[in-house]
Amino acid sequence: MRDRLRVLGGVVAVALLAGLLGGEEGPRTPYRPPYDVSCPAWTKLHRGFGDTRTEDRERAFLCLVREAGGPMFPEGKSDQALLASGRALCAQPGWRRADEWLRSGDRTINLHGLDSALVFLCPDVIGGPDLMPSDEQMVKEAADYVAASNAACRDPWPRRRARKQGSAAYFTSEGGGYHLSDDADADNEDRIERDHDRLLTGQETGVGIETIRNMNVCVTVKAFDQAPPLRLKGWQEVAEVGVTSRSGRLTVPVMQPGGEEGAGRPLPNLAIKGPGHYRVRVYARADEDATTMLPAEWHLIVVYPGQSKKEAVHRSRG
Repeated sequence: MRDRLRVLGGVVAVALLAGLLGGEEGPRTPYRPPYDVSCPAWTKLHRGFGDTRTEDRERAFLCLVREAGGPMFPEGKSDQALLASGRALCAQPGWRRADEWLRSGDRTINLHGLDSALVFLCPDVIGGPDLMPSDEQMVKEAADYVAASNAACRDPWPRRRARKQGSAAYFTSEGGGYHLSDDADADNEDRIERDHDRLLTGQETGVGIETIRNMNVCVTVKAFDQAPPLRLKGWQEVAEVGVTSRSGRLTVPVMQPGGEEGAGRPLPNLAIKGPGHYRVRVYARADEDATTMLPAEWHLIVVYPGQSKKEAVHRSRG
């Protein structure tokens, strides 16, 4: 009996000694600070969407926009009014949110900051915690933007009807500008060159057209049987040059599916007399102070038969 007690005592002593010396430990639960619902959790510590409880998401949005406190979310506006404003923004395509932000003049919150706040109200619309909309959503929003831009482009010369005419938004690449050319000419250049210091750059089978704002532009095209009256009132630049159409086509490029440059819808062929020589007159004006995603520059392209290749500048900004 004594031997058994001696053995048991030894086992207990070894166990106690192992504990004192820091023997094998079980799994530990990592320390987490208490869940804080004060605004600094989002405005200072940048707690993300995934770490915010569902019932606290509206609070997170309110904290972020009140921290900004600019014209879009003015100080003194009630919580319910701010939430209503946020949900109204959620209901809009991304480009319309950007347009509203631009028009508001609010620079206390940038676009990324705006989406980072809205994700707490409408994560599916904004693109989830990573702010990355789905491909399907991006295609839908791009189509909406093109349609709205086209709708904003109206004929600046509505009383002067032409043999062929049309209006569309033209989406420019970096640096702005576009061209009118014989797109069916096998010898035509892949891209008509432009002189950035001039409205028009005439080439054999095409015309390079410069923009004022280097951004998207509303383009109206009109083809006449003869030269229409020259009207300068209301335009900042007016010039014309001669061009040749060998195939019987003179067109503005249309934007292809998935593309980023070109007219938002097809515009008519302006070589109404078939192959031959034409004059191309371009009128241009812009609202250089505009803050909008929609085109704020307008071009009127007038084409009529004519032999002369001479460039004529009727009005220049310089």
